[in-house]
Amino acid sequence: MTWGPHERVEVVEDDFLDGEPLGLQCDAVWTSCSWHYSANHHRPLGEFVNRMQRLVRPGGVFGAEFMMPVERRHHMIEHYTSPERLHPHFIGGWEVLLTLRTTEFTERAHVGQLHDHTHRMGLLLAAQTSTLTDHF
Repeated sequence: MTWGPHERVEVVEDDFLDGEPLGLQCDAVWTSCSWHYSANHHRPLGEFVNRMQRLVRPGGVFGAEFMMPVERRHHMIEHYTSPERLHPHFIGGWEVLLTLRTTEFTERAHVGQLHDHTHRMGLLLAAQTSTLTDHF
């Protein structure tokens, strides 16, 4: 028998920032480059991180790739972050396993961004080590 991802992965389409926690305990939670979108700036970055953390079971993994500040104006927006700025969110029951960052690179113009532009990316992987659930 061949196992596909549908037998081992449950995809939940929901806004995890709205309402109460979903009651899920996931082996892994991942976000990819969503924090920096201006539509998300009305919520503190710490809220994104905390709500994601609450979905990770003890022993589970939290993963995020994110845009790092490049332009001066980005340095003033907390949603353009860095591994150093994220690290304080991962104390007390968390172990940061890996952080990476790219050098600056140029992305060609595309829908929503009509000019070539410069990016820098970061990555953070952390494991939920606490067996305490009092933060839920």
